[in-house]
Amino acid sequence: MIKPITIKYTQQGFSLLETLVAFAILSLVLTVIFQIYASGSRSARLAHEYTQATIIAQSKLASAQTGDINTLSGVENGKYNWLLQQQAHDYSDVETGQYKQSFISYDISVTVDWKSAGKQRKVQLDTVRLANKE
Repeated sequence: MIKPITIKYTQQGFSLLETLVAFAILSLVLTVIFQIYASGSRSARLAHEYTQATIIAQSKLASAQTGDINTLSGVENGKYNWLLQQQAHDYSDVETGQYKQSFISYDISVTVDWKSAGKQRKVQLDTVRLANKE
């Protein structure tokens, strides 16, 4: 007598439930990755803007000449508004009971502001320059 052949059916592939769970996990992971990427991109853009504003402020401080100009302002790159203010202060040394004005101190301040991501941003640099009194 011939023995009947028995065929065992094993599961091939994934069930619908397993596939749905895998897609749900994949979508959650991708959402988190995209949010991290977007946040990093925003942070990089904001850091670049602050760097540009600081460079502008440093260049305005470097070019500031002690003199009669008290306030200067302008716009750089069509986005960054800058304001340079300087104020002279006379200080005196005491020599033999007389006051001798030996120098003039200029307090110089540069403020750069711009609008980014719906917020007003600002960088301010300050310095002091000394000049001989003429």
